[in-house]
Amino acid sequence: MTQVRHSNIELLRIVAMFMVMMLHVNNTALGLPTTEDAQTAILPTLTRIFFELLSIGSVNVFVLISGWFGIRFSWKSLTTFIFQCVFITWGMLLVMVCFGFVPLTLRNLDVNLFVRSWFVQAYLGLYLLAPALNLLIENNKKRHSQIVIGLFLLELFYDFLSPSEPLFKAGYSTMHFVLLYMIARYVKLYGVFSFVRKWSFCLFLLTVVGGTVVQFIGIQHGIASIFWIGVYSSPVVVFAALCLLLSFLKLNLQNNFVNKVAVASFAVYLLHTNPLVLSDYFMKGAIEIYHNSVGFIYLICICLYMIAWYVLAIVVDFVRQFVWCQLSPLIENLYEKRKLD
Repeated sequence: MTQVRHSNIELLRIVAMFMVMMLHVNNTALGLPTTEDAQTAILPTLTRIFFELLSIGSVNVFVLISGWFGIRFSWKSLTTFIFQCVFITWGMLLVMVCFGFVPLTLRNLDVNLFVRSWFVQAYLGLYLLAPALNLLIENNKKRHSQIVIGLFLLELFYDFLSPSEPLFKAGYSTMHFVLLYMIARYVKLYGVFSFVRKWSFCLFLLTVVGGTVVQFIGIQHGIASIFWIGVYSSPVVVFAALCLLLSFLKLNLQNNFVNKVAVASFAVYLLHTNPLVLSDYFMKGAIEIYHNSVGFIYLICICLYMIAWYVLAIVVDFVRQFVWCQLSPLIENLYEKRKLD
């Protein structure tokens, strides 16, 4: 049975991936704003902080979507995900080595052959844990709420208020993804305050604007810890991401073009965050645009730049989809034959 794709959520995937790129062309490429920036270049600094907090919840959104629909483990979906990661990462290495952009070194082989992406590793951990999580919380609201509250307090105290690197890693971990998954499942199964659902987009914007003001004032006064408001595990960021998800759930949309583009959205992440690409190409180009254009012209140029990367990733992923369509029947036949044996 073919799974029906919800175009409103597929559109959210596209938007969230643009937010990921926005995150990388902003503070990742330009660095964090300094106290001097906040005192001498007020408007540009406010703009940078605003776009940072606007986009930082993008990764959380992807995991919340998984939690909303629930992960149902299957070898087919797991192998499809792994093949996408391997095809794009290995393919990028092969192309760049063949055209002489990078040398074939042990480090490049290690990073690319084993797909050393923190998101891939954390999401694979969540995917493998999901069946156990589903069994743990299924039809048990009290146990579900206890786990959500317990994990939230654990992350609040040992990552947000008193950072402990080995546990949640500021959200760069399977543990954080588990919390997001559980939150989204709870909201899907048992609902959320009607006020939050009704005013979700306004709350999203209010959270981003409020966080921007607080962070800007903190930077002006040299409070280094104020940057912790804008990490993946921040309650502010988690709440904003949830509000954004709830906002798109209210849309009534069904569009095949949106669905097809969204299928390739994760390829955008794999392509532009590849260790061979991110610093030397993607961020370098973003920095050049920043230094060679100002104001509205900069916004137009950087948006066109991100769109160009998105289109390139779609083309690459269409090739991946074609190859997978040829390989998957063979893999399924081998799997069925092994089951019979």
